[in-house]
Amino acid sequence: MSRQDYMNISEVQEPPLDYSFRSIHVLQDLISEEPRTGLRPLRHSKSGKSLTQSLWLNNNVLNELKDFNQVISQLLENPGNLAWIDLSFNDLSSIDPVLTTFFNLSVLYLHGNSIQRLGEVNKLAILPRLRSLTLHGNPIEEEKGYSPPWTPPSCPMRRSSPSRSLQPRTQVGTMSPAIALAFLPLVVTLLVRYRHHFRLLVRSVLLRSLRDCLSELRIEERAFSYVLTHALPGDPGHILTTLDHWSSHCEYLSHMGPAKGQILMRLVEEKAPACVLELGTYCAYSTLLIARALPAGSRLLTVEQDPRTAVVAEKLIRLAGFDERTVELIVGSSEEVIPRLRTQYQLSRADLVLLAHRPRCYLRDLQLLEAHALMPAGATVLADHVLFPGAPRFLQYAKSCGRYRCRLHHTGLPDFPAIKDGIAQLTYAGPG
Repeated sequence: MSRQDYMNISEVQEPPLDYSFRSIHVLQDLISEEPRTGLRPLRHSKSGKSLTQSLWLNNNVLNELKDFNQVISQLLENPGNLAWIDLSFNDLSSIDPVLTTFFNLSVLYLHGNSIQRLGEVNKLAILPRLRSLTLHGNPIEEEKGYSPPWTPPSCPMRRSSPSRSLQPRTQVGTMSPAIALAFLPLVVTLLVRYRHHFRLLVRSVLLRSLRDCLSELRIEERAFSYVLTHALPGDPGHILTTLDHWSSHCEYLSHMGPAKGQILMRLVEEKAPACVLELGTYCAYSTLLIARALPAGSRLLTVEQDPRTAVVAEKLIRLAGFDERTVELIVGSSEEVIPRLRTQYQLSRADLVLLAHRPRCYLRDLQLLEAHALMPAGATVLADHVLFPGAPRFLQYAKSCGRYRCRLHHTGLPDFPAIKDGIAQLTYAGPG
């Protein structure tokens, strides 16, 4: 490896200009947005512009890169030195030609977007230093001929190829020790910066899977056993507190938690809805929050897709003292249940809707509710986890369709306050 190549790789060690998880819709928003801060401060030139060679725009709601050059020229002292651009988890449907103008680019993340045509990738063939390109999680995965991982054109294994288009990698080379050492400080920085995410991964995935295997019970079933022995029957507040204690001291439950719960209860008390629809019952935590805040005579319909989870939720709801006239649990997928709500469950209108199931289904289900006229003008829609793991397409639709007034309540995950999340509050203006 030449000295120049080593210097190019080493440049990436400078802390990135990080605008991830900011719900950015257009690039012009970067001018007024404050970047995330890391362990090492960003260096700036005398003009106040950043000296970094890394730009992170991942986990936003960008669908185009209009004015990309103009915006980054206001942020970076030397835009032409950009070596790492992260655009993953946005809504880009194509690879903008502006990316091909950064000839020092060595790392480009495009995974988790909406890129549909395999031919788009060939635009990047002119980038001489591109070493790492990610494309998984795009619709192009379904196209014939897609076979990750991708080998950029500047890799040594491709120099003998007459074609300049990007092709699937057929063999994996050995990483040079010098390259590994060059990236080591960056890897350490990422591990420290995202230490809370790693803890979450261990608690919510690794340890949970191990306990599921050893006990042959799911976590919500183990939580219910704990509630039975520690909570007071007929007292929903005490049951909620017991679930919070279980999640904090025993096993992470991935539930709404007390911080978001306060927001939810305040809105239910403020709106006093006659009928509430909840999509995603899970362990019935948010169900109990809503039920205890409902005015007398109001009704809550909650939908849970997983039958085994629904059994536990039903037991918790009845343990808390709510009968079927107040809280009715429906087992089935939201996509199948919503069209039948009016005829089979006598739901003519939902004054408040809580989306708490799968963020990737939020947009589909919101549009189903609109199509079946189940929300009156002035109805409130609450959507959990819109920032982590995130629902960018849902947020983009809500803000751009003109039928909703949007507000975002920023919170953290329960037991992991450093991981930023939020609840979106939408007010429906009607079908007009």
